[in-house]
Amino acid sequence: MAKLPQFTEAECKGFADAANPHQWFLVADNLHEQAVGLYKLRKQGGKVVRRGRNETTIAWDNTNKATFLLCALALENAIKALLVYENPDWIGDGYLHAEMCSHKLASLGDRSTLIPYRKRDRWVLVAFEQGNESWMRYPCGRRANDVQAEESLHHELWSGYSRVMRGYGNKLIKLLGKGWSGPHGVGGRWEVAGEWLGGGSPLPHGFAAPKI
Repeated sequence: MAKLPQFTEAECKGFADAANPHQWFLVADNLHEQAVGLYKLRKQGGKVVRRGRNETTIAWDNTNKATFLLCALALENAIKALLVYENPDWIGDGYLHAEMCSHKLASLGDRSTLIPYRKRDRWVLVAFEQGNESWMRYPCGRRANDVQAEESLHHELWSGYSRVMRGYGNKLIKLLGKGWSGPHGVGGRWEVAGEWLGGGSPLPHGFAAPKI
């Protein structure tokens, strides 16, 4: 078994601050916004068509693969925001604990008691997990038995993804507003205004952020 790294108190504190749930939340929202923007461009560009002997011809919108990947990464970061909120000790030693080091969305979701509608929406996580380490990122998997065909981001799946992210957004806005106490004295309370991950409410006309 590999020896776990050792870091100073200052290093651990800096890492915990960088890995706080608000940071995961911000990254999730950025990825989500890119996914939404790309999904809106579907049918406006080209098509990727695969034809082969004795095979059914398959066509994908050329935004399909990248949109899938952005969605998967947004889901992963949002789930990890909830996991860190619930388990601050998982970032307390200057590195991400093993429970955080996975791209398996369904398994990550199962580790949190804060995930809204976890059982109902598990199929969405499974759908975005399947190609997360193969066709979404690379032309192939690691081994011959990892090879998977590219899926199509159909309307039902996109609607499910949007619903899940909206739920995650609303949940995280509430949690961050209550505050979070992390390891080594880091933490805070974040007042989140506007729409995030599809949740929240639009900013009113003329909104100005409060002065610090």
